[in-house]
This record gives sequence, C-alpha cells and structure tokens, in this order.
Amino acid sequence: MAIVLSDVSNALQKVIMPFIQDNFPKQTILLDKVKRNKGVTFMNDNFYAPLRTGRHGGIAALADDDNKLVTGKSSIGQASVPVRILTGTFDISKLAIDATKTAKGAVESQLTFQASSLASDFARSINRQYYSDGSGIVAQVASSAAATAVNIKLPDTSVDDGHALDRYGTVNGDLSPSKYLAANMFVGVGTAAAAKGTISSISSGTVVNFTGSVASVANDSIGIVDGSLEGFGTSEIYGLGQALSSSTGTSLYAGVARSTTGWTPQFGSTSEALTLSSMEDKYLAAKEYAQMGDQYAIFVNKSLYKKYADILTAMRRTVNESDLLGGWTGLEFAAGAGRVGVFLDYDVPDGDVLIVNLDSLTVCQVSDLDWMESPNSGALVRTTDYITYQATMVWFTNLLCLCPAANGRLTQKTD
Repeated sequence: MAIVLSDVSNALQKVIMPFIQDNFPKQTILLDKVKRNKGVTFMNDNFYAPLRTGRHGGIAALADDDNKLVTGKSSIGQASVPVRILTGTFDISKLAIDATKTAKGAVESQLTFQASSLASDFARSINRQYYSDGSGIVAQVASSAAATAVNIKLPDTSVDDGHALDRYGTVNGDLSPSKYLAANMFVGVGTAAAAKGTISSISSGTVVNFTGSVASVANDSIGIVDGSLEGFGTSEIYGLGQALSSSTGTSLYAGVARSTTGWTPQFGSTSEALTLSSMEDKYLAAKEYAQMGDQYAIFVNKSLYKKYADILTAMRRTVNESDLLGGWTGLEFAAGAGRVGVFLDYDVPDGDVLIVNLDSLTVCQVSDLDWMESPNSGALVRTTDYITYQATMVWFTNLLCLCPAANGRLTQKTD
C-alpha cells in the first residue's frame, strides 16, 4: 500500500514529537528541574506573580497590659514578565516525500534527523537565553574587517548597547565569540539593530562574513533577529543575567524595584581567582532569603569547574562527584547549610559562578512546547507557492525569578 501524505505527517507526530518531548526538557538542568508556572498567572500577553514586598507593621511588645495595640499590614506587590515566542522550523520537499513512498522508514529517518537536530539547537538557544540578560546580544564588533565582514569578540563593558548587563568579555577563554552564530542567521548590528544582515560564513571563530555590506563600528552589539529582521533586544527570555544583575535601587526587574525586600541578588564582581570563601559568602547570604527545603545548584563553566575541584584537593577535602540533583552529576559543595551540587554547563558566561535557588525560579509558559498543526496535514503544512512542506514547533514562554535575593552570582572569577 502506497504511503500518502497523511502517513508522512503522522510519522512526524507519532515518532518525532514523543522524541522531542522526552528528550528536549532534559537537555539542560534548568529546563529539567525548574517548575512550570509556579505561582504565576497568564493574562494579556504577560505572566504575573503576586509577591510580598514588606514585613507586617502590626507587631509590638506592650509596655503594659492596657497599652494601645499597633495595627499594621504586610505590603503586597506584583512582578510580571512578557510572553516570549520561541520557534524552530524546517522544510521538507514533496520530492523527498514521493521518492520514499515505498520506504516509510526512510521518510521517518529524514524527519527524525531534522527534528532531532532542530531540538538540539533549540535547546542550546534556550539554555543560552536562560543564562543571559534578555538583551539578545551574543557578540560584539571588535573591528570592521571589510564592508562585508567584521571581527568579533565576546561582549564586554565597552559594548555600545544600554541593554547589556554585566558583560565582561573573555575571562578564562571558555566561550568562543561565535558560539551562538551560524551561517544563514539574520542578525542586527548596533543599538536597536541599526544595520541588518545575513551571515554567509564564520572564519576562524572570530570573523563573521555577511552576504552583503553591513555598516558597523567597533563595539557595536550583534544579536539574532527573526525572519522579518525584527526582535533584537525585545524578544528573548529574561534569563539569570537579568534576574541576578548588579542593578540596585530604583532599577527594575520584572517591573519591581531592586530596593524591594528580597529583590536584590547577592552579587560580587571583583576580578580575582575563584576561592571557596567567596562562594560560601554568597551562598550563605542567599540562604537567608530562602524557604525551608529550597534546593540549590551552582553552575560554572569548564575552567571554574576544574578550579573548584582543585580548591577541594588543595584543602584536602574529599572531591565527591555524585548524583546531586535527580540524575545530574556534579561536585559536592557544603557550607554547613545543606548538600549542594556544583555543575558544569558550557553555556554559563565566562568567569561566572551562579548560585541558584531552583525553587525561586519558574518557567512561565502558556502551553507546553508543541508542533503547530494544519487541519489537513497534521504537523506538516504546505508552503504557499512552493512544493515544500514545513514543520514548526513553538513555545510561548519566559523565565521568572520570584526571589532574586535567595540567589547569588559571582563574576570575573579566574582559574
């Protein structure tokens, strides 16, 4: 019996979607372990979370039993983050479908490859955004190599974009400047994407070549834009780089001033070699704002992961590497306030140590990651005016930290 289009479409839904839904959430610890929609409500394209912003004022010790009581109340506020629309898409031609009518497995294999590679890169993008500041900046112009090319570096304090938060460039050499850029990507260059272009190739990991001329000057920011050449700085997830930034006072995170109790993280930016003492200081300060039973995890990149192991060895402490977080293996960290894992993640910003209260984070989502469907063709939708079909997965989501003070962040730490 010949395989018809509906059979191919069903292959995508029945074979691929379970693969992605089973595998994608486990690509990173944060995706795997952070709860979904904890304490948040979705309304009018925003996620809202009520929170306590002040202590109760009705507490007093009476001097005499006939003295007047003090009446008071606790103050309540509201944090909010907008919905971000994350998508991933691939096309398959009618010829590819028809050529494999007698070998259904070949069609499923091609779809499996496209979907699995899409899922892998989608997860990588999500992971980057979870550690970033929501600005969308992934690289910085070091100098113009030609009208159609630029030399790039990791974003640092000189980046010409006010949306960038706590960017320190290369610290230990753990991240390549071009790690999150690829051929065929649409990018914006400069504040608010003053110039736009398409990447044709990347040379030596530090030179971005464009398909045409793109105006740029040193220190311009570079960020990924969508197919309409929009979205730079306005479309990415509010990651830990924003939740745990150095901003204080009247600066806002999720619409709430940092001066609000519990809304300023434990932050340190001294450029120095990593020490156990600096980690313990921020961890113990963060624990003051945690709830009983909250689970912590510490995230670092490869140089600081090795450095931490070396610190334990030098102090003659046992270097325990074990299952510390539901199947995830890490080095043990102990500061007299519970057993915590130090985990290696290759997307952690260079030189950062992130002390994360997993229970203070929530993945906001309108619905689960899913495929967009056509009423007639399942998950494969025919592209208008072409003999190709398109599959698109979409996730309406964001990330919200409900108590930044219960978290810590160290930057510019060397090995």
